[in-house]
Amino acid sequence: MGPDRMAQHLQEWLQALAHIGAAVNHGVSLGELLDLIAKTACKLMSYDFCAITIPDATSQVLVIEGSYGLSADYVREVNATHPIRLHGVHTPTPSGQAFAMGIPVQIEEFGSDPAMLAWRAAARDQGFSSMISVPLNSADETLGTINCYTRSPHHFTKAEESRLLMLADQASVAITTSRLRSNETKRIMKLNELNASLEERYELQRQAEAIHERLMALALEGGGVRALGEALAEILDRPVAVSETNGTILCHFERDGVSLPVTLIAKAAGLPRNDVMSTGNAGLLADVHLPDPTGTRNLVRVSVMIKEKLVAWIWTNGRVSELRPLDRQAMERSAAPLALELLRIRTATQADWQETGEILSGLLSGRGHYATALLAQTARLGHDLSLPHAVVAVRIEPRHEGYLTYGLAPAFSGMAGQISPRPLLGFHEGYVVALWPLGPTTPIGELRGIGDEVRRIASERTQMGGAHAAITGPVTSIADYPAAFATARGAIELAALRKASPGTVMLSDLGLVGLLLQLPNVSALSHYADDVLGPLRANDATQDSLLLSTLSALIHNNLNARKTAEQLHTQEDIVVEARRRIEDLLALNLSRLSDLTRISMALEVEDVIEARQRQSTIDVQTPRTSSPELENT
Repeated sequence: MGPDRMAQHLQEWLQALAHIGAAVNHGVSLGELLDLIAKTACKLMSYDFCAITIPDATSQVLVIEGSYGLSADYVREVNATHPIRLHGVHTPTPSGQAFAMGIPVQIEEFGSDPAMLAWRAAARDQGFSSMISVPLNSADETLGTINCYTRSPHHFTKAEESRLLMLADQASVAITTSRLRSNETKRIMKLNELNASLEERYELQRQAEAIHERLMALALEGGGVRALGEALAEILDRPVAVSETNGTILCHFERDGVSLPVTLIAKAAGLPRNDVMSTGNAGLLADVHLPDPTGTRNLVRVSVMIKEKLVAWIWTNGRVSELRPLDRQAMERSAAPLALELLRIRTATQADWQETGEILSGLLSGRGHYATALLAQTARLGHDLSLPHAVVAVRIEPRHEGYLTYGLAPAFSGMAGQISPRPLLGFHEGYVVALWPLGPTTPIGELRGIGDEVRRIASERTQMGGAHAAITGPVTSIADYPAAFATARGAIELAALRKASPGTVMLSDLGLVGLLLQLPNVSALSHYADDVLGPLRANDATQDSLLLSTLSALIHNNLNARKTAEQLHTQEDIVVEARRRIEDLLALNLSRLSDLTRISMALEVEDVIEARQRQSTIDVQTPRTSSPELENT
């Protein structure tokens, strides 16, 4: 080759390599770069075809990622059907050997080489006979191979191998540089996205802080629950409601004519909570699906907590996924100011209940010498004890007073409505007690619903199960309140003793027993019960039998031996024998009306006495405490 030809050839190489470097600098894709390298190899070396193979993601096979002159069908068939395996048992291939050993490997005649049997048909269709595979070696690894093909049988000389290795070195540098640039570009894009995300979060946080400050300012200024709810509705541009857990709607606001189903929200207090909220999710938004005759209503609510106790919910329409990020922040951040406002209300309620508790203790404990002072004190609070009142009592555990205070206060206000003078409500010796004013024409029986409502709240708030309530009165004198309260307690203890279904008891419901409960002294009654039932008590104590309980069951079951046996879980003939022994010991005949009446009355007296005894035991065990501190909530 003459000097001019060598100079021209060198210039062509330099231009080709410069073209590859320029492509890298312009940031072409890896596939475009590999196609350019393949084309450059063919042009510089006067070959017919060229392929660039690169290991797949698992480094198990070599696949063609760039080519020149090869058909798309050939590339697709090799990659899909006959990939060049790098591991395991397989027939050695030029590409595999060049990649593994890092040296050029050639085949002069495809048709005569048994190792190329799997690729022979594809080579024939593509139209090449010879090939050489040159490794793409970088400083740390082998990146792949350059495979060059000729249509005619050809022997690749050492000079050709040398030039191809030089081209492969430049191609390796270009590929490595391209990959680094690509990775760097991705890293920069990721950093830019992260930076944008951080700026967006910062702005969201700034706006959320501004909303929180606005709501907290309203709470600290004493704006009330309504002011907080109205501000939140404006921020969200959605309807908002705030409800207590007992269903009381504290406030609700429309937005652009859209309102929330407050009736459904009020009923939602009775639905199971575990599917929509838990203490662990306090302050987090939750989707709530409320059943509606016209279809399910989708609402969003967030819980309001005071000292890990759920006290209220904030509601809006739609689903959590439909809220903007700022709206979600506003909903969640509104819980703290609302909790602060409710805590302020509770503190005021605590003070009111402490005062009414002291008044009730004075009235129901019989401190009659304070009558004038009590009348003046209650009048200042809007009560008038000079009028007739009914006494409504519900038995509770003293440790539950803190839980009940804030459930009863709003409910009682709703029940009292516009009644004037105001009813008086408080705790006394383990009971919720309400003194309800009676008008001249108001029958005491109309207050049964008041007793039922107080029972319901006590049962729900304390999870004690069914509670009993009793109503006595009317009371027309301050001096009569202790006796009226004692009678109500006796009726409740009697209902518990008889295992009656939870309900509100009026003295008129109890007949003779109601009159007996009002007696101040039951010593005469005790003598009467002893005279009638004494022989049975003595027998039960000495014979270790249960004739007295059998007699009570017989009377309860109208002397039906079969039903009595079922109740006592015994045999009918044992009940019949027990009845015979009872009649013998008492010298009575239970089939005779006069004897049956006497026995029935004695058993009722026995129940009254036992109820009084249980009441006395509770009085001893129940500490005289003032209203519970706020920490009990």
